[in-house]
Amino acid sequence: MKEAGKRSTDHMESIGISVLIRIIRKVAYPRASVWGARFGRLAYHVSSKYRRRSLENLTRVFADEKTPDEREELVKIFFENFFRNAFELVPYAELSPEGRKKYVHIVGKEKLDEALTLGRGVISVSAHLGNFLIMMSRLAVEGYHVDIVLKKIKNERFEDRMRNLRNKLNYSSIYVNPRLQSVKASLASLKNNHVLVLLGDQRPRQAWIDVTFFGMPAKAAAGPIALALSTGAPVVPMFMVRNQDIISHTLFIDDPLEMCITGSKNNDIRINVQKYTDVIQSYVQTYPSQWMWGHRRWAK
Repeated sequence: MKEAGKRSTDHMESIGISVLIRIIRKVAYPRASVWGARFGRLAYHVSSKYRRRSLENLTRVFADEKTPDEREELVKIFFENFFRNAFELVPYAELSPEGRKKYVHIVGKEKLDEALTLGRGVISVSAHLGNFLIMMSRLAVEGYHVDIVLKKIKNERFEDRMRNLRNKLNYSSIYVNPRLQSVKASLASLKNNHVLVLLGDQRPRQAWIDVTFFGMPAKAAAGPIALALSTGAPVVPMFMVRNQDIISHTLFIDDPLEMCITGSKNNDIRINVQKYTDVIQSYVQTYPSQWMWGHRRWAK
């Protein structure tokens, strides 16, 4: 009975999402972004759980730097940006290559090109910052082969639609689980000199390293560094940032991480995971309204 109810709920969610996607697909990219912002303002008032959690996280980080009103305003903008990201994704997939270039400018492309000359692939450490959903597609326009490691959405019908959308955006999905299959696919991606995108800003459930994030204890995934140490692939941080005009974005490609090699694998992983965490922190510090404050980054 319970399972039947879940299937029914998943089916209704899938229908609702499908209808929304069909509507947004017919809307121009700029207008879809505006719709997303309006939806985000509504969600801010409705979703008390995520609004409260976002404010709690912002207070952890900026209690001494920002007033309560400033933190509240950041939460409002975060909600707007979150839904802008989602609403922009569908019409972005309908754009021509030139259209995709128009809305996303790349800074530091030469750093990625140089890293790929090694022939070992590139591990792109990124975060849920800006419209990270379209980052991989923008790279694909430049001719890069891009794979992203992500969790499968529990609603299978919704996951099918998202996978089809990712395919249309010209990048491939590697699921975190089953773990062995994920590792094999990630190794194959690097062997083929692809760009392997790993989002390193959420609290992992397994294979983590204790780090500090904004001066507080947190956990970060060991995977990006473990892969880099075993394959020799460079770790290149990349982040999407929404520009001041609100509609367009900049993809920042940083210098490859300078790996610290001590001779102890465990120490090397620990030190270098903290290094990429520090890079993520610097971007969140600079663009606080564009990061996803609603997830549980720190343990209670």
